[in-house]
Amino acid sequence: MAAASDVPKVGRSGPDHPPRGLWAYLDGSRMFFAGGAAGATARTCTAPLDRIKLLFQVQAVQSAGVGSTAYTGVWQSIVKIWKEEGIKAYWKGNGTNIIRIFPYSAAQLMSNDQYKRILADDSGNLSVVKRLTAGACAGMTATTLTHPLDTVRLRLALPNTPYHGMVNAVVTISSKEGLFALYKGLAPTLVGIAPYAALNFSTYDLLKTWTYSNGGVKQSPVTNIGIGAMAGTLASTVCYPLDTVRRRMQMPGQTYSGQADALVQIFRKEGVRGFFRGWAANTLKVVPQNSIRFVTYEFLKSLLGVKKAKTDT
Repeated sequence: MAAASDVPKVGRSGPDHPPRGLWAYLDGSRMFFAGGAAGATARTCTAPLDRIKLLFQVQAVQSAGVGSTAYTGVWQSIVKIWKEEGIKAYWKGNGTNIIRIFPYSAAQLMSNDQYKRILADDSGNLSVVKRLTAGACAGMTATTLTHPLDTVRLRLALPNTPYHGMVNAVVTISSKEGLFALYKGLAPTLVGIAPYAALNFSTYDLLKTWTYSNGGVKQSPVTNIGIGAMAGTLASTVCYPLDTVRRRMQMPGQTYSGQADALVQIFRKEGVRGFFRGWAANTLKVVPQNSIRFVTYEFLKSLLGVKKAKTDT
């Protein structure tokens, strides 16, 4: 007769016993909610800087409705928006943004955890390449699911926007430009998000592992905020030119025939600086946003009782 200690325990889970069946489903649901709530919290806190970044990126496009030099700096843009549109304008389009960012952040953060568990060996170890792969796949998964909402958010954030809310924007764009218009810029978005998510997630994990590797340092939310800031700054700087191309291609009108054409035209007309318009505002946004999102996600996973896997840092 088998000893009591040899009898498998139903529903047992933990670092040595990955959750299965119903427990895996519950953990996945909790991770999804935690990821969505973390993303919504972080994006709302940084919405004003996000809008300024978008205006910098697209003001050179004729259909943007503003002059190409209307916004010249972060502080100048803050004052200009305050005087011309009022305080609520800093969060223009944020409702749509939250509707988009909740499923996007939920899918991205949960997918990254799941891809890491799939790619890890039996001991839960992940090489740098596997961490990069997990992050890239997570970014592309989330982006494909939510790209139409990102297009609508951009259109609503523009000055003098002709749309009266998210539903009106979706209906108008679909009827006048076709349903495919909601997916404009998806290809460069995927090309841009894959390296960004790969660098962001893997850098965060590797920096955390290195920081706490001696075993004598306890994890601290404050320290993790700093790690998230460094990871986000590195990833966004490397991938920012592709993000600018994506935003330009989401604008109404046939401005560019494709990603390559956009790269050539921006370089010819605006030089290298054209690819980095809004970089300062974006960096100021990314530092707190990335930090808040990572730390909030980890806090909510713990609060909701998600079992920590070997692949979690």
